[in-house]
Amino acid sequence: MTAILWFGCKPGIPDDIIKPDKMEKILYDMHIVDGYISTIYVPDSTKKVAAAYYKGIYKKFGTDSAQYNKSLNWYNKNPKELGEIYKNIEKALKQQKKAVDIADKSIQKKKFKADSLVIAKKFKADSLAIRKKMKPDSLSKAKATAEIAKKKKQADSLINIKKAGSLVVASPTTPALVQ
Repeated sequence: MTAILWFGCKPGIPDDIIKPDKMEKILYDMHIVDGYISTIYVPDSTKKVAAAYYKGIYKKFGTDSAQYNKSLNWYNKNPKELGEIYKNIEKALKQQKKAVDIADKSIQKKKFKADSLVIAKKFKADSLAIRKKMKPDSLSKAKATAEIAKKKKQADSLINIKKAGSLVVASPTTPALVQ
């Protein structure tokens, strides 16, 4: 009989509180939105955008602000459960950051390749123009060759600058509006 009372009275998550797996997903989305909202500098716009995002999150998870706030208060009073939720959120955010970094590097590589092709085409056009101006004598050929070498050095320098710039990747992400 005491075992039944002990199990029946065991503290746990009340029925009217959002369960940990669902709360984790809600908090994850909330934090993504909060990060985005923090980049908006016009207070009136921030409030409107935030309200729309939060409403979308509540709708997505079949809850409302009252149940969310009640649940969040309960989890704040139960730090062990909240800590477990945040460990998982941290893992998910790290995975998302890794994926974004990989995507950014890919974009930078494509941009670098396109920029390099533009520079190479310009160099080729410049060197052809120099060759057209060149006269058949050896002094003119030597000047033209020196000018072409100078243009090639400039093109290579620009490509190296672009390459160095493509190694530095920093891009804020914008969350998609939650429906």
